[in-house]
Amino acid sequence: MEQAIIVLVVMGFLMIAAEVFVPGLVLGILGGVCLITSVVLCYMAFGPLAGTAAFAGLGVLTMAGFLIWLRIFPYTPIGRKIMLKKSLEPDNGSSSASLLGEVGVALTPLRPSGTAQILGRRVDVVVESGFVEAGETVSVIFQEGLRVVVRRQTASSTPEKQG
Repeated sequence: MEQAIIVLVVMGFLMIAAEVFVPGLVLGILGGVCLITSVVLCYMAFGPLAGTAAFAGLGVLTMAGFLIWLRIFPYTPIGRKIMLKKSLEPDNGSSSASLLGEVGVALTPLRPSGTAQILGRRVDVVVESGFVEAGETVSVIFQEGLRVVVRRQTASSTPEKQG
């Protein structure tokens, strides 16, 4: 009985480890079933004290193995192929920071969001109120990060900046 429990524990951990390389969750589920079965067999063969100790031991081993895997995996050959080589810095809107007050043309209908051409660039915009048809002139009235709010440019209004 002890040998069956040990074999189930080893097979369970191996199947869970193999799940990383063979997606589909089948091996992970089978590995979990093996681990649970080994704990149940331990309860049946050795009583509640040994079964509880086996359950706690498997929990500690699982957490330790996971933490070690998190530390080591990015440096393995497979991990280096899967992981990004450099960090991607989020765009905080600095590339479009100077759009406030600029004038552009709606490239798509803005109902209420769409695309406009401002300073020669395509920019995702949201209209302040109502709808704007493609080809109409719009001006940027608000900008927060990547959110650019525009207003339909009327003939009587004069923009702060010409672009």
